[in-house]
Amino acid sequence: MIEKVRVSLWDIFTFFMTGLLASAATTAFVVYVGPWTAGDLLSGLSKVPASITLVVAPLVFTLLGMLIEPLANYVDRYILKYVLGWATTPKARTREAEENLLKEEIRARYLGDLGGKIDNPYQLCKDYVEHKQLSTTFMVFLARYGFYRNCAFISVAAGVAAALISTTACGAISSLIISLVATVIFRRRAEEFYSYQAPAIYRAFLLDKVAWKIQEREGAT
Repeated sequence: MIEKVRVSLWDIFTFFMTGLLASAATTAFVVYVGPWTAGDLLSGLSKVPASITLVVAPLVFTLLGMLIEPLANYVDRYILKYVLGWATTPKARTREAEENLLKEEIRARYLGDLGGKIDNPYQLCKDYVEHKQLSTTFMVFLARYGFYRNCAFISVAAGVAAALISTTACGAISSLIISLVATVIFRRRAEEFYSYQAPAIYRAFLLDKVAWKIQEREGAT
C-alpha cells in the first residue's frame, strides 16, 4: 500500500511542477503582451482568500500538468526525437555495460526457454517489479524523466509563441535560439534519467530472485 502511495505521489508531483512551470510561462506572456501588468495580477490574487488559493491552486496546477503530459509525450516521440536526436546524451559506458550484463544474466538464468526468444527482458522485468512492489527507485527516475521532458515541451511552446508575438526579426530569432538551447538542455537531462530506469529494474528483479533462492536453500536445510 505504501509503495502504491509513493508511486502516486511521484506522478502528482510531476504534474504539479509541470503545471506550475507552464502557469509561470503563461503569466510572463500575459504581463509582456498586456493588457494586465504584474501589479494588476498580484492585486487580483491578493483579493482571493488564502484558504481558497491553497486548495484551488495546487489542483489547477496538477490538472494543467496532466493535460500537458500527453502533448509533451507526443511532441517528444514524433518530433523532438528526430529534430534533436543529435543532442541526446549517449549512455555512459559503465552504465551501458552494467545494463547489458544484468540483461544477459536475466536472460540466461531466469527466463528459461524464453531466454533465447526475448531479446530485451526490460518490460517483463518491469511488470514483475511493479506487480510485486519490489522497488520504487525506478519510479523516481521515470518521474524526473517526465518532468524534464515536459520542460522541453514548454520551452518549445514558449519559444514559438515568443517568436510569433515578437515585433522584430532579431527578437524572434533570439527567442527561438533561447528556446532551442533550453529544449536541448532539458531533453538531455530527461534522456539521462530515462537511461537509469533499466538498470534499476534489473537490479530489483535480480535481488528478489537471489533472495528467493537463499530462502529456498535455507528451507531445504
